[in-house]
Amino acid sequence: MKRYSEETLTVGQMLEGTIALFTPKHNFQNIGEAKIWAKTNVVGLYLNKHTQESIRVSKSAIDKYLSSKAVEKSVNLDVHLSALKKLPELIKTSILKYRQNDKEHNPDIKEIQRFYGAVDYEKAIYPVKITVKAYRIGESKAYSYEVMKIESPTIDI
Repeated sequence: MKRYSEETLTVGQMLEGTIALFTPKHNFQNIGEAKIWAKTNVVGLYLNKHTQESIRVSKSAIDKYLSSKAVEKSVNLDVHLSALKKLPELIKTSILKYRQNDKEHNPDIKEIQRFYGAVDYEKAIYPVKITVKAYRIGESKAYSYEVMKIESPTIDI
């Protein structure tokens, strides 16, 4: 794994080695419906193919992923909910790019990891940052995900 400083990670570095997952628009009527769907279809244990690490998504994590604070960090609600439908595949295929110590100094946490994947949503590629808490004993847990906005200037031809 290349070691990056999270503060200086470029979009190119975020996307390096990833394959954007085609992600159609979600069909949820609201966040409550998305939570119910996710607790049935996303909760589980997933093996990341690059690190061979088992990463768990819990029911309580689903509540956090769909909180207003979490949704506000993503580009917009539609792409956030659409990426939710691809979250298991994103966890399996994303690439570990950054590690840091737990800022709260929890002795049970070995490190905080940042994995990056990508979604192809409405003909645009968006990096998806997945934060994982790696525990000293037991499974790692997916703590959050964020569909990141790419700011690119237009070029006149």
